[in-house]
Amino acid sequence: MTSITIVTPWLEHPELVADYTEAVLPELQDHDEVIVVDNGDAPSLPFARMITADVNLGYAKGSNLGLGHAVTDSVLFLNNDVRLGRRGWLEQIREAVKPGVLVGPIRDQEHAAVDGTRFPYIDGWCLAGMTDDLLELGGFDKRLREPAYYSDNLLCLAAREAGMTLRHLNVGLHHKLSATAGPDGNPSAAPAAAHNRALYISRARSVLANL
Repeated sequence: MTSITIVTPWLEHPELVADYTEAVLPELQDHDEVIVVDNGDAPSLPFARMITADVNLGYAKGSNLGLGHAVTDSVLFLNNDVRLGRRGWLEQIREAVKPGVLVGPIRDQEHAAVDGTRFPYIDGWCLAGMTDDLLELGGFDKRLREPAYYSDNLLCLAAREAGMTLRHLNVGLHHKLSATAGPDGNPSAAPAAAHNRALYISRARSVLANL
């Protein structure tokens, strides 16, 4: 049986604990683990291993920190703002994840198109892969700025370049859609989005040049 570490960066928002716990805890098998990366005032989850970051690393770098501590076969990057849709969702991921495969809900949206080419990607709120593969890819791009827009796009492009497969799963979870993103008008959001999009476009054009 493939063991899984669920990696979840967490900043404040204790109100998300109940839904997260209901969704995650009953799904865990004996050799699974949950790592919560405490980005600041994270609530205590008794079933999780807490890793405290010196500063708020955000989602991408926080996920990378958790990945570096994983000792299981595979890793699932999971947002904290989720609630249960149906039972068995983690077993579905466990069965689908394999060497050379990233698993999760695939999106094909206009913002991911570059020079007329569309690049479907796995939505980063629920993205799984074998631990060795994710480490080989380097996790999420270390050049990203927070909020880490395009983090999932860049990781999936790296996977494509490595010859990996993106496998769609309609995961039995509901994502609360940026419940932790902060208030509208976050002054760092627009510059981060522009910076990260430039990284993405550059990487996508590199992929296109090698097709």
